[in-house]
Amino acid sequence: MLSIKSPAQIAVLLALASLVVLLLLTAPDKDPELQQVMVPGVRVAAVGLHDLVPAEVVSGRLDPARRAAMHFELSGQIESRPVEPGQRVRQDELLLSLASGDYGDALIEAEARLAQESRDIERDRELLTLSKRNYGLQQNDLERLDKLGAESLVSQSLLDEARIKLLQLQAEVARLKSSVASAESRIALKQAERNRAARNLARTQLLAPFAGSVNAVEGQIGDYVTPGDMIAELIDTSSLDLYVEVRGNVAQSLAQGDTVDVVVDGATLPGKVIAFQIDPDPVTFTHALRVRVAGASVRPGQVAQVRLPLRELNKVTAVPVTAVLYDEGQTFVFRLDGDTLVMSAVTLGERVGDLQVVQRGVDASDRIVTHNVSALSDGQKVRVIASEPVTE
Repeated sequence: MLSIKSPAQIAVLLALASLVVLLLLTAPDKDPELQQVMVPGVRVAAVGLHDLVPAEVVSGRLDPARRAAMHFELSGQIESRPVEPGQRVRQDELLLSLASGDYGDALIEAEARLAQESRDIERDRELLTLSKRNYGLQQNDLERLDKLGAESLVSQSLLDEARIKLLQLQAEVARLKSSVASAESRIALKQAERNRAARNLARTQLLAPFAGSVNAVEGQIGDYVTPGDMIAELIDTSSLDLYVEVRGNVAQSLAQGDTVDVVVDGATLPGKVIAFQIDPDPVTFTHALRVRVAGASVRPGQVAQVRLPLRELNKVTAVPVTAVLYDEGQTFVFRLDGDTLVMSAVTLGERVGDLQVVQRGVDASDRIVTHNVSALSDGQKVRVIASEPVTE
């Protein structure tokens, strides 16, 4: 029997035991099994044909539908200022007024001249009637004197005086006839003077042309203003307009009065196309477009987006945007041929929502992979885990 007599022998035995254990742990299996390659699962969908309505989304800021930059039509000193910015006013409510004394006196003078002219014309009509009567009487006297003169009963001087008086009466009748004939024109002139003076007096008051909110008041009481000075601004926020610039193909698909969707702070509002520029801007080649929305839930200055429908696309091939692989400037989709992927180059058209129109490269009957295409490769074996329709 082997006896262990020294520490050296013990150390050797422990080393041998450790080596045996290590060999046992690292020994290969007697019957190794081959591991199978994992086949990835994919989601596929049939391409199919689709009727799509593409849209252009453009942004802009909302402005009041009506805005009036107001000024006086006369020069003068501001006499009253009953409104302040932010104040709501009714139509024809007073905003500012000028000192009106001189303009009031001018109206009184014009009305007095009109009244005087009317009285003068009435007088001339009465005088014309009398003058015609006197002319007739004088003509009869002249005929009688001519008859007596022929019988040598009156002197020649008396006959000449009668003739002179007849001529004077004839001239007076002619003058009065001319005065009466021009009566309408003279009255019209005086009425125009009166109306002009009345308008000038009214122009000393600056009235609201529509119901709205005062946005600015520039003048103070005592300031002297001239017709060129912008003195107040009035806005109507009951309706707001969105001004945007659109491309030619968008303008061609729109008509005045069309209803479109306007999105403000996530809320969708109905909008109406009020106006659009038919002839494009010569620099940008874009068309100006104005869309109106109700102002109840929005305010001026907010950013809004409008969705403008384009020409409808009928019976086109389209795939989900997630099915398109972009690689070095080219575009591809993965078609499914049995259980094998075929990487096909495609030519893309418009994008409509979550769908991408494909002009060339796929057929309506093809089945394509719809998700995670960046992890796939041409000729790869796959298994279908879901077959889903292509939704519009």
